[in-house]
Amino acid sequence: MSDVAEGAEQHILTLRATPRRRWATRDKILLEASRLFATHGFRGATTRQIAERVGIQQPSLFKHFPSKSSMLAELAVYDMDVPAHHAETAAATSGSAVDRFAGYVAWDLEWYRTMPFDLRCVTEQVVRSERLVEARAAVKRWNAAIGLILRQGVASGEVSESAVAFVPAVLETLSWHMVYTKDASEQTVDDAVRFLLAAALEPRQDLRH
Repeated sequence: MSDVAEGAEQHILTLRATPRRRWATRDKILLEASRLFATHGFRGATTRQIAERVGIQQPSLFKHFPSKSSMLAELAVYDMDVPAHHAETAAATSGSAVDRFAGYVAWDLEWYRTMPFDLRCVTEQVVRSERLVEARAAVKRWNAAIGLILRQGVASGEVSESAVAFVPAVLETLSWHMVYTKDASEQTVDDAVRFLLAAALEPRQDLRH
């Protein structure tokens, strides 16, 4: 895992274990920015609104983030870079493709379910409009890695060949479900993993007839 992705993941783990009243100002800024971006749109939210929500002046905000785009870029690391590196690690590891895929999916859905920032704002459209090149590259890496794991599963006879085309899109939809569903639980994650594996697995020969 790259230093950026590893540091970002560790930071989220630390935030999860820390009461929000004790968060650093930078993290409070990012939290309020993510919420305002999600509810008012990236263009609609202003740095003045973000500063007011945090309880600081705009000059103080700009000491932490020079622009709204820099806030969005950091949110994109959590949404795109960290998952891409986890997927690449799973693709490069030996062993059953299904086991590796299941492990990645469980991590992915739990990552989004427990994410403290509101990632609804990190859409493909806004990433493209803000020219976040690294974020777009991370999405391509994620798709390539997930596709590789599934093709490895096809080669070993574990995964249905048709799954390569549609399973990545289903996984992405389930990830967004975790982002949008406030009451998602660990059971929700377990059910989603089972659902996706059922869609991807190659049917047993004795069940095909």
